[in-house]
Amino acid sequence: MLKLYLDNCCYNRPFDDLTNQKNYIESQAIIIILDLYKKGKLDIYKSRILDYEISQMKNIIKRNKILDVYCSLRSNYIDTTNEVIDRAVELKKYNIKEKDALHIAYAEYGKLDYFITVDRILINVVSKVKDLKIKVMNPIELITEVI
Repeated sequence: MLKLYLDNCCYNRPFDDLTNQKNYIESQAIIIILDLYKKGKLDIYKSRILDYEISQMKNIIKRNKILDVYCSLRSNYIDTTNEVIDRAVELKKYNIKEKDALHIAYAEYGKLDYFITVDRILINVVSKVKDLKIKVMNPIELITEVI
């Protein structure tokens, strides 16, 4: 079974401006991923940095919608360890933002198959990491190439 980590922007995408065609298509891919999860076809994992990012959202209505989705997922939590923190520090050397580095470090530590994000800049930056231990891709790519 595929094991996925969706970063915070993935949980946000279905509640973004869907009149933007790219947002709409990415949101549909995320909905398909969540549907496959509900059908038991794949696993989705969480982390403390996801909890934190969602809790810090200023738009309360959007935050509550995201929490409804996020909390409906079984608690497949990846532990916070020194190894996760150390790896995030390493990843920051590639000009990866701190929270993004933590997301990737959690996903690697959990030995997951894919890290899913709609952040194209992050995908491009991560492609330069030589010792990356996880495949990073957009949800559309996951749906079209893997599932």
